[in-house]
This record gives sequence, structure tokens and C-alpha cells, in this order.
Amino acid sequence: MPRKIDINIHEHLNPWIKKSLDLFNNNNYLDQILEIYPFQIAVPTRLNKELSREIMMAHAARDTPKLFSLLKNLTKFPYDDPIWYLLKSVKGCFDNNPRQVQRIADSLYSMTAEEVVVRLESAPKINTQMGPMFTKWLKNRYKSLHADEFMNSDTGIVNLHASEEEAKRFVNDVLKQDLPKRPDLFVKVNSTYIIGEAKWIGQPGGNQEKQVGEVVQFCSKQRGSVIRIGIVDGFPWAIHNLSGRLINNKEAVNIQESPYNIISALLLDEYLGGFL
Repeated sequence: MPRKIDINIHEHLNPWIKKSLDLFNNNNYLDQILEIYPFQIAVPTRLNKELSREIMMAHAARDTPKLFSLLKNLTKFPYDDPIWYLLKSVKGCFDNNPRQVQRIADSLYSMTAEEVVVRLESAPKINTQMGPMFTKWLKNRYKSLHADEFMNSDTGIVNLHASEEEAKRFVNDVLKQDLPKRPDLFVKVNSTYIIGEAKWIGQPGGNQEKQVGEVVQFCSKQRGSVIRIGIVDGFPWAIHNLSGRLINNKEAVNIQESPYNIISALLLDEYLGGFL
């Protein structure tokens, strides 16, 4: 994506975006972000030795019924297959769909027996449910108040303690913000309401561009005295790839060139402190 702003001319950047870029590119940002997004350690799951041996023998013998019988009892499958869960879980699916059974068998036999076991034992995907991590961090970071206390508070930084529906009603009925869901950030600093959309963008591509667009759109619809900000972490703050070339992916450019206050969560204390 062509850039419209020279990333090296800081005067052209939103000051909070500049701070976030500096934080990412000149510090141990990824280590610091563990405070907010405490990613798990990826630990492999070892199969019982006898089970491992049986799987390898069934695979070597091309004994598909035996192999499938063994794999059905496992939570994990050697690869992501859109049909496997139905075949192993729903009555009649396995017997009535021989073409799908053969397709999956052929996929398994395209691997070595050892590879099948290695894939079964590989570490599970690290939890990518980032929203709950951010919410938990907020609750631990700032004092949480129920709606009535929150509305009456006029000193310090407080976080709204409410259910999804309660918060949605408050932000729309009281603050007139017309949002489809509770904002990820819902705080009050003295008498100023600040709401935010938070995203972790780990890499470009896939659904990431859409998520970036949601943040920018959220920030663009300021209403009344309620302040909207974006809270983005991860890839959008990267400037150069390993070869030193400027990163021009939309996920990065659309954040870095945004005129709105979009920040790393690591800067949230500093940002909110400006309203005290």
C-alpha cells in the first residue's frame, strides 16, 4: 500500500502514534506486552507409548478402520480438517460417507507414520483470545465501579464494572454513542468519559485488515464530549522488515498514518493521566 506520509518526519504523525512507534521500535516492546497479553508457554502433549505404537502400526499397514478408531478418541488431529469432527462425532457420518473417509485417509497416508505422531504431539496453539486478556488487565489496573458509582465518580481513573448488556445500554442510552457492543475500554477520568476499541494484530493478512479498519472507523465517529481512542498492539507498529525495507502492509500503514489517537496499551496510563 503506498504511503502518504513520510514515516521519518515525525511532525506528520499523530503524537500518540509516534510514541507507540518509538516504544515498539526502540524498546523491548514484545517483552513488556506480556504484562497485558500473558501468552502461554507452548507445551507439547505426549501420547502414551502403546497408543503411539498402535497408531504407527495401523498407519504402516494402511489399516484405515483401525487408524481412524484410534484417532477418534483423541482431542487433536494431525491437521486441520473441516470434516473430521463430524465423521468422528455424528452417528452415521463415518459409514455413509466413504469418499470423505478415503480423502482423509489419503491425507494421512501422504505423511509418514512418524509425522502423524509428531503432529499429534505438537504443542497446541497458544491462546489467541486476546480480548479477555485485555479486559482482565484493565480490571487489575484500574478501580472498577458499578454503573451508578461510575456515573457519579469525578475523581481519578475508574473502570466500568458491568455486564456486556449493561455496559452497552450505558454507552448508548446515557452517553448516546450508538455502538453495537460494549467498548473494550470503558473508563472515566475525573469527569471525562473515554471509550476505546482494543485489538491485537499479530501479523498481516487474513482478518487483520478488517480489525484495523474497525479501530479506525470507531475513532472516526467521535460523538459529543465522550472521547474515543484506539488501542492497538503488535504488527501495526513495525516500520522495517528484516531486510531493512519499509513495511507497507495496509495493517501497518492505516494505523501509522491515522490522524486519530491510536496507542499501544502500554501507553494507556500515560494517555489517561493527561486527563487528571
